[in-house]
Amino acid sequence: MPGTWSVYKRYLLQLNLTVIPLPQSEELREFSGKIADKDIPVLVSAIQGKVDLLVTGDKKYFEKLKGIEKYHLRIVSPSELVDSILPEILKEYEGKSE
Repeated sequence: MPGTWSVYKRYLLQLNLTVIPLPQSEELREFSGKIADKDIPVLVSAIQGKVDLLVTGDKKYFEKLKGIEKYHLRIVSPSELVDSILPEILKEYEGKSE
């Protein structure tokens, strides 16, 4: 889709991206044994960063966590993310091509 780069760059700026440091080992204990060890730092970093969405291809493993809702964190797959934002991006893109 020619012309989408400008839309992408505008949305990228709106994401308010922040680098979140890796959590300390003691911060990981709460989730030990509940999900794969490799995923615990990702989850804890997302919680500490107070993210709205955690985009992962391993969604089914994260959803098994009881009480994850208390962190106000929504876990979505990449395709769910695209499905949720694509209509808005296409609407804006189509408005520019008129």
